Amino acid sequence: MLTELINALVLISICLIIHTSGMVLIAVPLVRRRVVIEERARILHKIILLIGVFAILMLLHVVENCIWAGFYYWSGVLESYETALYFSFSTYTTIGYGDVLLPQHWRLLGALEGISGVLLCGLSTAFLFAVVNALFQFRMQRMLREADSAGAKPDFST
Repeated sequence: MLTELINALVLISICLIIHTSGMVLIAVPLVRRRVVIEERARILHKIILLIGVFAILMLLHVVENCIWAGFYYWSGVLESYETALYFSFSTYTTIGYGDVLLPQHWRLLGALEGISGVLLCGLSTAFLFAVVNALFQFRMQRMLREADSAGAKPDFST
């Protein structure tokens, strides 16, 4: 059991480092380009930006699943990498179909992957929400400035 916990702690730490580093690598250019995004970006640019952020977050999750699957396969816990990857995705997302199971002395590792996956997916959701919220705030501020300079009430219907 101690071996499981140590392995899980190492895997969770690696995934957390990858995920937070990836989010920082997304956030830094967004913050640097804030003025450009706020003032000049049109709807199509914002859609592309959101698709890009979403794609990078998904890539981070895929990489993290591959790491868990690699551990399951290379430690001999599961018989093939494809099975390990399938198990990892279903566990990480907490879908858990139950058609692939870990041996009894490794079950705790699967549960800890599930907890890790939920938390990292939540972190991605919060990050994506923050980006969407910022885009809405930029739009509202721009509309208020335009209405104020024209001496009219802001029209939020567009």
